[in-house]
Amino acid sequence: MALRDVSLTFTPGVTALVGANGAGKSTLLKVLSGGLRPTSGSVEVAGLDPYARGERDAALRKVALMPQTAQAPRAMTLRQFVSYLTWMRGVSRAEAGEWAAAALDDVGLGQRLDVKLGVLSGGMVRRVWLAQALAAQADVLLLDEPSTGLDPKQRARMVELIAERATGTVLLSSHLIEDVQALASRVIVLDEGRVVFDGKLTPGMDADWLLTLLGEET
Repeated sequence: MALRDVSLTFTPGVTALVGANGAGKSTLLKVLSGGLRPTSGSVEVAGLDPYARGERDAALRKVALMPQTAQAPRAMTLRQFVSYLTWMRGVSRAEAGEWAAAALDDVGLGQRLDVKLGVLSGGMVRRVWLAQALAAQADVLLLDEPSTGLDPKQRARMVELIAERATGTVLLSSHLIEDVQALASRVIVLDEGRVVFDGKLTPGMDADWLLTLLGEET
């Protein structure tokens, strides 16, 4: 089992999800996003069950996921791709185009709206996936390793964007303690599918603290 006895409630603000590879971070985000039905237990988003008939559509409109890895259609332009995913959430075609263009501009890709995804670098594709999550304008934002592939300037902008959306509920997974320290007020540490720490971020929480918590040598 990828997750065991995980019981969590998320409130507005930024929560960081940290842990070693294989700890269950991506699985938890997929379950919360409505993309992976849990074998037991339940999930609620604003009181709605994303896996229940009659509630799923409304629940999924309240949550947006930036996946850690995903294939994007190489023949689509950035504008087409983000607009399409936004329209699929029930937004009108006109608004979807506007929200997509604004989100792509926010991540520094506003000059590449009509460039095809197939010619982008890996870091640019990561920013497109961040843009599609931001374009959703969802109450709950789930970000799986959003810093991967970004250079220092792009990473700083990513931190700014996430901080701006802290009025909603943001859950991000990260291997970078710097991102956690810059953004999160709450930290959840997963180890082999179990929650081994859930509490407020304090100045002493650094890479050595995390390794010690996970039982690894520093």
